[in-house]
Amino acid sequence: MTLVYWCAGEYDMIDGEKHFIPSVIIDGEKGHRPMRGKDSLALPYYWGKTEEECQACCNQANEDMGIDEKTAAIIVGRSMF
Repeated sequence: MTLVYWCAGEYDMIDGEKHFIPSVIIDGEKGHRPMRGKDSLALPYYWGKTEEECQACCNQANEDMGIDEKTAAIIVGRSMF
């Protein structure tokens, strides 16, 4: 199973500022999964106050897993169909 992180525009407003949440995209599956907490004790992951900051963090996380930006974009594209 190959997964990538991507900024899909999901965010929370905190004190009037956007805090962007990365999404997990799994190759071969439709859609994306925002990294939001699922119960009262879990918190979402915030990876930046702009989409650009969040995507830069996603790119770095993907690179750390050995996935370049082009490959990540292909996986994201496949998840849309």
